[in-house]
Amino acid sequence: MLQSSPMSSIPLRIDSELVNMARTTGALFDRPPTAQIEHWAKLGRVLDSVLVGESVAKVKQRGNVADLDQVVALSQSEKGRKKALALIAKHAGPVYEADTTAPDLIIERRADGSTRRGRFSNRQFIPVE
Repeated sequence: MLQSSPMSSIPLRIDSELVNMARTTGALFDRPPTAQIEHWAKLGRVLDSVLVGESVAKVKQRGNVADLDQVVALSQSEKGRKKALALIAKHAGPVYEADTTAPDLIIERRADGSTRRGRFSNRQFIPVE
């Protein structure tokens, strides 16, 4: 039976996309790609013993990293702006934007789609008639 010490290593085949992600992420933390993959493996081992079912699916969904160029392009498109407004409306309070007809005013958009014009005073939105 083959015994391995904590410092021994074995060759593995690893997806090139994972290696590229490890290279990019590892650079942020001054880790070489191999150390980054080992770090992820240790985290995975701990999480595997804690998470079950739906929790695992949620963690995996959050782990998907989108291509930055695609994210930026989407954010600058009409579709992306609509998606962002929908998410903000769903998860937050009102959205504020500049009033193009009156530069000194702001438009408040509420989740229900209603709007009010006004301005901020002492961090409070004050509607104007």
